[in-house]
Amino acid sequence: MSRRRSNLQGEATRVALLETAEALFGRFGIESVGTRQIGATIGSSNTNIVTYYFGTKDALVEEIIRYRGPAIERRRAELFEMAQKRGSVGLMDLLDCLNRPLLEQTNDAGERSYAAFLASLLRADRADIRLNLAQDYPVSSEIGELLRKALPTRSGQAKIDRLFIVSDMIYSALHLIDHLRCGLGEAEEIFVDALNMMHAALMVQSK
Repeated sequence: MSRRRSNLQGEATRVALLETAEALFGRFGIESVGTRQIGATIGSSNTNIVTYYFGTKDALVEEIIRYRGPAIERRRAELFEMAQKRGSVGLMDLLDCLNRPLLEQTNDAGERSYAAFLASLLRADRADIRLNLAQDYPVSSEIGELLRKALPTRSGQAKIDRLFIVSDMIYSALHLIDHLRCGLGEAEEIFVDALNMMHAALMVQSK
């Protein structure tokens, strides 16, 4: 086997592991899926194949983010630029820029797999893995900072808490879209409705 062919097969295996892990984590939760299960799902007899390619489970999670992140970042940049050209960028614009790429992303099965994966991170209290890579995604970070500044609550921690809560709202909406196998029109309606609910939740005045 030539080195080129071997490299291509190695990359194909790596991508298969990333996409399979993303789907399994999103479906069952990060803490419920072992690395051996991921390897077995792609049909590998090597029980240590995930360790061979990625090392630790946390490193695998990071690589899933690096695999999906650039395309999400580019789309957010496009949407943010379009919003800026329309004029003043409001809270709804920011929510749309941040979340529409998650609506648009689907895997080979037609599922919004990255949103489900991010939801599994949040629910396992491992959002820190994504936050530690924030410097690699400056547009996403800028949108997040503008969102925090737009919130009426004074406490910095309260702002972060609200953003985590509404993130779970959009993840649930995207899961519902997949579960119902919605067409584009119905998916858009559910998505926009979720954005409106997020907006309302974020703008509640603190007592």
